[in-house]
Amino acid sequence: MEILNSDKEGIKKAAKIITSGEIIFIPTDTVYGIAANPYNNKAIKKLFSIKKRSINNSLILLCSNYKMAKKYAFFNKIAEKLKKKFWPGPLTLILKRKPNSRISNKWLPKNNSVGIRIPNHDVVKKIINKCKFPIFCTSANISGKKSCKNMDDIINSFKNKKITIVNGGKVKFGLASTIIDVTENKINILRKGYINKKELNF
Repeated sequence: MEILNSDKEGIKKAAKIITSGEIIFIPTDTVYGIAANPYNNKAIKKLFSIKKRSINNSLILLCSNYKMAKKYAFFNKIAEKLKKKFWPGPLTLILKRKPNSRISNKWLPKNNSVGIRIPNHDVVKKIINKCKFPIFCTSANISGKKSCKNMDDIINSFKNKKITIVNGGKVKFGLASTIIDVTENKINILRKGYINKKELNF
């Protein structure tokens, strides 16, 4: 187990790990996540394996900014309103996917959509910018178990595993992102999270 500081050197090494096709545990604003290069199928398989998650479950892309997100998805009127109100932050939008993303359909929803989020966390955004592409990310936990909110949670959940963690301390929100499907230009809540239904009424 290797622990990296969330300083310039740690961020540089974290990005190198992702680009080289390895997985890494990273802090976000919601919970800790396991990150992988979305263009590297071996890395993605490692992510599913360590989490013991079914490969039938699609992954979301974490982007560092709206300009990056627009390269991978179409934003309709509802999506534009939601991203203005909640990004960066704990909201994942399911959007219609642009056809030129180069990411294998195997890891994405079957209806030509993609889940995208811009986290409100400087460390993860710096890692993404260093990679120069978005990253696949899923909550850092064994599938079906509680999500990890700090370093101790990860260490206890992944004992005896050869992993690398970026130490970001305790996360800000401690609850997973709310997932909303807006592909039909209306709000369809797929997963309840930090942002509640009342906040989405505007």
